[in-house]
Amino acid sequence: MFSPRFALPACLTCLVLASTPVLADDHPMLDYFSVSGGVFANSFSGSLRADGSLKNSGTTLDFSRDLGEGGTRYLPFLNVSWRPWDRHEFEFDYYHDSSSHSRTLDRSLEFNNQTLLVGTTLKSDFTLDAYGVTYRYWAWIGDRGAFAVAGGLQAYSFDLKLTGTVTASGAGGATSTSREGHAKASTDLPDPSIGVSYRYQFEPWARLVTDAGAFKANIDKIDATLYNFRLGVEFYPWENWAIITQYSYNKIDANVEQNRFRGNVTFRFSGGQVLLKYRF
Repeated sequence: MFSPRFALPACLTCLVLASTPVLADDHPMLDYFSVSGGVFANSFSGSLRADGSLKNSGTTLDFSRDLGEGGTRYLPFLNVSWRPWDRHEFEFDYYHDSSSHSRTLDRSLEFNNQTLLVGTTLKSDFTLDAYGVTYRYWAWIGDRGAFAVAGGLQAYSFDLKLTGTVTASGAGGATSTSREGHAKASTDLPDPSIGVSYRYQFEPWARLVTDAGAFKANIDKIDATLYNFRLGVEFYPWENWAIITQYSYNKIDANVEQNRFRGNVTFRFSGGQVLLKYRF
């Protein structure tokens, strides 16, 4: 599904493209400026535990098994890179995911101070925005290859809403009726990363691209571990246009103790990407 949030980065990119002059470069494996867009065949999996007011009280929900939210979905993907100086490069990427599913509960669930009953229909609505900002310093640049050290920030903003049957207490605290109940969990998960990058120009029409990074940090009561990896080949049928085929993997495992959300989140995103790229 195409997100309206995807339109703003795309429009800003078009404005930069229109105002950026084309410059010659002595490094064939590196671009001065590029913008890529296409499809991310994202195979999503993970789990979430929303504790509410009592730590460790929530049920760990598997997105595939319990919610039916896993599997592969085809998402729009945007990537922009800019190298304003010879050895300094900045990169931004973004994708959005949203889905709704219904499942019959085979066990009761504790989710953010709400008990959802076994045997009832559980409806889930999930949205995710994933952002990445990376800085690279190209420490070594050869005739065909280049190596960089990189640092950046991955940020995931998610929202999960559950609807199911809950109990309602009668007089004296006795359980007497049931009703439809709603529960929600949402937060932002920012996490820095440190890594390396490598580019190699096989031929004027083919380039290898690879990046890898990881980091563990506790920021604003979010104790998170992040891993990311990308491997791909860019094919240039024309000088400034490329078709990119690459594999991407990202994982974040976070324990959160904020007022807005308390619990644990594990997200894994992996899959192939096919992108159309224009470079300067």
